Amino acid sequence: MASKPDIMKQPSLTWNRYKDKPTEDALKQLYEDTQADSKTRRTWYWTSIKTKRWTSLSVRFLAVLLLLVGTALPLLAGLSNDAATRLTCTQIAVTLLATAGLLQVADKVFGWSTGWMRYINTVTAMESATNAFDIEWSKYLISKSAALEPSDVQALFAISEGLERELIKLQTEETKNWITEFNAGLSLLDSVIKAQREETQKQLEALRTTASNAQASSKAEEKAKADAEAAAAKAEAKAKQSGTIDVTLIYKSEPKLLNVSLDGGTPEEFLGSSWSRANIPPGLHTVEVKTLAEPKESARRSVLVEPGAIAKLEIKFLM
Repeated sequence: MASKPDIMKQPSLTWNRYKDKPTEDALKQLYEDTQADSKTRRTWYWTSIKTKRWTSLSVRFLAVLLLLVGTALPLLAGLSNDAATRLTCTQIAVTLLATAGLLQVADKVFGWSTGWMRYINTVTAMESATNAFDIEWSKYLISKSAALEPSDVQALFAISEGLERELIKLQTEETKNWITEFNAGLSLLDSVIKAQREETQKQLEALRTTASNAQASSKAEEKAKADAEAAAAKAEAKAKQSGTIDVTLIYKSEPKLLNVSLDGGTPEEFLGSSWSRANIPPGLHTVEVKTLAEPKESARRSVLVEPGAIAKLEIKFLM
């Protein structure tokens, strides 16, 4: 609520301003002082009303405009088949309606509309009291059939004093109402701030939870990816492990001198009953064996070498 400026006024209805003066002059001075004091008070309110009226009407007009646009946007968005357009219109509508609500809260907190009404009520009561004073003053003068005497000054001073008291009473009541409204505005502002703080705290906690879940999910995904990559690397490394070919040679009588070749490579001479070759790449390989002495025999066998395993092969000679 906006701060309320003071009404500064110098004392006017003091008895020594009219004492020892001719009756006509004293009454004229008394009437002018009373009217001047009333006008000062009323003018302050009429002047202050202009600002509050303009602010109140502006806020009301803007709030109604935001309400109309915020209500119409979702209806217009329903005419579009584009989901993105409907979402954008709905978000704008929510923002406009929230702004209209904030304007209403600001009006209550700063008391633009209620202050306008309060000032109007007070100043119209002051106008009525001033008119009543004029009527009572005139009735007193009309009722006098004889010339005015110093005692009449005292009687009319009492009438002026009654108006002065009434104006002060109205001003005091208005000020009390302003204080009450000011405190209510502060209370409302505190409530809005508290509610908004709690809502913001909830949103913050939700964001923290979401971020924490996302971080945990990201770590889980990274771990799963790392585990998968490690497993793949391990499987790949295992798949590349070399194996061994172990050939058992079975003779009908005694061992013979042989030529042994692997996958069509350079033959090597061998004499014995067990031939082996390590560091063989995984896959299908061919072992060929030929005797060098008469009668000559040969054999060709295919063998599958598994990664890191020993592939056993048996070759029998008939001679």
